[in-house]
Amino acid sequence: MPDNNTRWTSDHLMKPRGTAVYAAQQRERLRQMADEVRVLLAEYRADLENIKFDGDKPFEARIRAYLASRPLAKLEKDLRDAVKHAGALDAEYQRRYVELPEKREEKAEKKELNKARKEGLAAARVVNTAGHLNGLTSALAEPTGDGKGVVQKTGTDGGQNSFLDFLEKRA
Repeated sequence: MPDNNTRWTSDHLMKPRGTAVYAAQQRERLRQMADEVRVLLAEYRADLENIKFDGDKPFEARIRAYLASRPLAKLEKDLRDAVKHAGALDAEYQRRYVELPEKREEKAEKKELNKARKEGLAAARVVNTAGHLNGLTSALAEPTGDGKGVVQKTGTDGGQNSFLDFLEKRA
């Protein structure tokens, strides 16, 4: 993205594929540095192993070389870790700023769909309940074989009351 004369800025990273380009550049640069440190570490450790002192026990020179070169080995390990972290930069950006809004939009659509479905079910229940009540009232008011309705037959309230009248009185 930027030329050799300019440096990376947040504006560069915010452009499409900006984090991917930056991460790729940094990974390559850090990988080269880690490779250079690995070669230097091998040479340095070999040279240190060749320095022997009077009275050294077996493998003492090798252990001393290992301990003396350990900071350089740590540097190589940290550079390799930095390569890994630079690689995760674009993936994190994509997950948190590109995919997240899409997931939230899908979630909101599902929520609205479920809400509409529930409202539709509630409306269907109301219609269904009203139909049941209407059927009950007509069944209660219809005369049976002896000429009396179910309400009259059971003796509830003595008159020509329907089930809806009963519900209205309770309310």
